[in-house]
Amino acid sequence: MQELNIRKVLTCSAMPIRKNDQLSAVDYKFVFMMDMVSQDILGNGLLEECLRYIASSVREGNNVLVHCEVGVSRSVTVVAAYVMRHFEWSAEKALMFIQKARPIACPNQSFIQQLSIFEQMGYRADSRALTQSQLYRNYCADTGNIPAIGNMQSTKPSSSASTSRNLPTINTAHPAASQLPMEDPEQMAQQSFRCRKCRQQLFYDLHIMHHTKGGFNQAKQPYSADSFCDFEYLLMPMKWMSTAEFQGKVSSNTNGKINCPKCGEKLGQYIWGGRVCLGNGDGKQCGAFVAPWIHIQKCKVDMSRIGA
Repeated sequence: MQELNIRKVLTCSAMPIRKNDQLSAVDYKFVFMMDMVSQDILGNGLLEECLRYIASSVREGNNVLVHCEVGVSRSVTVVAAYVMRHFEWSAEKALMFIQKARPIACPNQSFIQQLSIFEQMGYRADSRALTQSQLYRNYCADTGNIPAIGNMQSTKPSSSASTSRNLPTINTAHPAASQLPMEDPEQMAQQSFRCRKCRQQLFYDLHIMHHTKGGFNQAKQPYSADSFCDFEYLLMPMKWMSTAEFQGKVSSNTNGKINCPKCGEKLGQYIWGGRVCLGNGDGKQCGAFVAPWIHIQKCKVDMSRIGA
């Protein structure tokens, strides 16, 4: 460590280095990360946190050791992201560069997909970039994650509407969710959706999740326009989704109706544990398992273009 001037150690794993094993002259940082398809490294500021730590270490003239368990997937992904941002390289080029020094480097399919999304977002993974990225929302829909881009909620219902019903609201707490600061989604949205019956503002196009036909394992690299299922509207959880059946506890069997927060009209249903998408009934099967399943019927809402 001293010979290589390593003064910083970044651990990307399920467990940090034990205090007894740490060297006094070395600064240690731990970022919880699992080598799983469902591990979202773009959301929660996870990747940005790692990249800031590496960049600050380099600016200080220190070498930084990035490691996981075997040095094959998680740590390779983080280093690849740093190299991509520094040289403005593609994910493929960055991985090939790393593999020259470490031939066993081989991130899992999910991490490679996220590196591709990171590249298409201009080597950024902040809340604004994630909010504007349909590809990130597609990835989350395919892997059962809730987009971890902060309080990205639609216009709140009027106080009279919310207090008169006094119903519990869907708790958006989720292993992949976090409250990162971000701007009003209306400033970045292109489409607005309202209740057809009472005209209550409900959600924006930024809240719509598009999953891959057949699920994540069937996803093409990179995503193509015909990869996605066009089944009605599947959303991320919204704070206005009040239901009498939901008691604030997330469980696999939680399900119920989604009603308009103003007029009470039934708009759709949610199944927190997810369900298999059968497509639009037009003979084109989907078969992807989508979790959570938060479905709004197209016939219940009207879409309008913002600024039109």
